[in-house]
Amino acid sequence: MISPFKIIKYWVFDLDNTLYPASSNLFLKIDSKMKKFIIKKLKVNEKEAYKLQKKYYLKYGTTLFGLMKNHNIIPEEYLDYVHNIDVSSIKNNTKLNNQLKKLPGKKYIYTNGSKSHAINIIKQLGLDNKLFEIFDIKSAKYIPKPSEISLKYFIEKFKIKPAEAIFFEDISINLVEPKKAKFKTVLIKNNCHPDINTDLIKKEKSNYKYIDYITEDLTTFLNQINLDISK
Repeated sequence: MISPFKIIKYWVFDLDNTLYPASSNLFLKIDSKMKKFIIKKLKVNEKEAYKLQKKYYLKYGTTLFGLMKNHNIIPEEYLDYVHNIDVSSIKNNTKLNNQLKKLPGKKYIYTNGSKSHAINIIKQLGLDNKLFEIFDIKSAKYIPKPSEISLKYFIEKFKIKPAEAIFFEDISINLVEPKKAKFKTVLIKNNCHPDINTDLIKKEKSNYKYIDYITEDLTTFLNQINLDISK
């Protein structure tokens, strides 16, 4: 049987909690700084800041988009602040780097974060910085995943052929539009995302029909793909 991965020419990876394990708790640091930013800029208390942060995330896909839409927040100021964090909890991952290099075709990082944040993570992981093209939130004109519009910008920018592409994500709703566009989809399963509550878990599971593969370890999964391709 021919491996379904042999046709893949475009390898698309989310960044946070996908290229590095959620157990590093890095996103919790970002999450905390989001709340501090809201407290400072909107002059609200911690409880109200948390409420707004989660409300905007659930409604718009990112807290930033809600802040821009409802409070005229300057996106660069927000991104610079929330991504100014200690990333030392992320460990060098030589095995992942080797598996990524073996994959045939082009590799992309598609993130709702900033390009500078992506570069910072790539360096900390010890990944080859020449491996990826980076599509950040600015490239998406600040329209975040899971928007169909954001995905369209990505496809057009890099001339992606979705039927020959695969998308790796840790949040299932962000795989819905790629699957509809004919990408193969892979969910990096974890229970560490700070925005996962009971209602969101139910919504997440309802999106599983858009997922082709589920794994808890990206490196192991890519190793298996490379073995299949080489046969």
